[in-house]
Amino acid sequence: MGFLSQLGAVFHWDLMLIMVGSVMFGLIVGVLPGLGGTIAMVLLIPLTFGMSPEASIVLLLAAYGASNFGGSITSILINTPGDAVNAATTFDGYPLAKQGKAGMAITASMFCSALGGLVGLVVLDLMIPVARKLILAFSYPDFFMLAVFGLTVIAVVTRGNTFRGLISALFGLLLAYVGTDPIVGGERFTFGVDYLWDGIDLVAVITGLFAVGEAYTLSQQKESIASDIEVKSGISWEGITAVVKNYWLFLRSCFIGIYLGMVPGVGGVVASFMAYGTAVQMSKTPEKFGKGAIEGVIAVESANDAKEGGNLLPTLAFGIPGNSAMAVLIGGLMMHGLSPGPEMLTKNIDTTEFLIAAAVVGKFVAMALGLMFGTRLIFLTKIRGNLMAPGIVAFALVAAYGAGGKLGDVIVAAVFGAIGVFMQKYGYSRISLIIALVLGGLLESSYHQSMTTFGASGFFTRPIALTLFAIAVFSLVWPVVRNKIKGEDKAKAQGVNP
Repeated sequence: MGFLSQLGAVFHWDLMLIMVGSVMFGLIVGVLPGLGGTIAMVLLIPLTFGMSPEASIVLLLAAYGASNFGGSITSILINTPGDAVNAATTFDGYPLAKQGKAGMAITASMFCSALGGLVGLVVLDLMIPVARKLILAFSYPDFFMLAVFGLTVIAVVTRGNTFRGLISALFGLLLAYVGTDPIVGGERFTFGVDYLWDGIDLVAVITGLFAVGEAYTLSQQKESIASDIEVKSGISWEGITAVVKNYWLFLRSCFIGIYLGMVPGVGGVVASFMAYGTAVQMSKTPEKFGKGAIEGVIAVESANDAKEGGNLLPTLAFGIPGNSAMAVLIGGLMMHGLSPGPEMLTKNIDTTEFLIAAAVVGKFVAMALGLMFGTRLIFLTKIRGNLMAPGIVAFALVAAYGAGGKLGDVIVAAVFGAIGVFMQKYGYSRISLIIALVLGGLLESSYHQSMTTFGASGFFTRPIALTLFAIAVFSLVWPVVRNKIKGEDKAKAQGVNP
């Protein structure tokens, strides 16, 4: 692990001052719905012009890493994801806040985020020598089966009301195909509206469904989010203990994040939903998810931060950005004469190791500041809902506009706020809609590319695709088999002890 030799350089006093300031900025941007790490890095790029390459790396990576921490805070406290990658944190984080356990959820989120980032970056350092083979192993059929596997999560998260969950998923797939056809370039479902040519913005949809929809619910109640439950502010050791107890869940989620982060174009949103779905599928008590299971928070936040190590692998090894934030990072490095690609792993290996060391230290600085300030915001759960609702709506709509600078995003957020209220009232799954919307584009494009390149046989002759297909089938069949076994065991027990 060569990055250990660069830790001394990172701990230089001037670089640490830059890191602390950048982490604070990243936390603030992360808390604001719809912005996220990419926006944080874009805003800081002009400041790097007069800096050294090392200072620029510290400034950009510290802000990017801290934004995930900030996004999880609002996801837990007011059901408003800071970025799309934090959306899955709301599924169990917000129910925990309603139970007066916001401190536990935030502490667990910060702790497993920092450790997850460490695991991801250590794995990145170890995998640099074999990066080329790993990244080039993926092809179109593998992406298709990855999307299919992701869609099986819907069957898990909608247990108890599968029919309405499927309706929600089909609606999400329909929304995913609004815009320009990736194969022939024609318009689909745009109805002559220019805004829809680029499709429906994911951040605007998530902001509407969760933030605006939740604000409507809060406006109808005179109680606070945590109601009459006693709420303790400050760091919760119970949250740290929960991460330690669920160490296998933590590690599994980390490797899901790393694995999917390595694949350019898949993104952290897919990784977080995959980690959450896998946690539900492999849990002995899947029924508690969505109602305040700390395991749900641990799985999502571990994958969110571990995926950064995976994202950096193709970025540094080939100059291929894994997501939009990595594209900004490439631009920042090139401004200082550093060209991501083979040279970063040969001539500039010391700079690469410094970059990894800076990202590791930044994670723990973000955890310290996040625990210091984030856990003090728990008082929000004791403010009356009808007082908070107008602020949340204004906050969400401004954030929807700020993310893309389009008035259409504000309209989309408002419309999906109304749709979110309807879905909550009649028991339709918002989670299913988001999962399908996230995976719809990947499913379609990889299908057409697979058929053109490999034909139908490509889906079942490539080892990775075949493995993912087998896992998808298993994930659907296993819950049925497990329930049947439990039913038989219960029947036997009742027969022995009437």
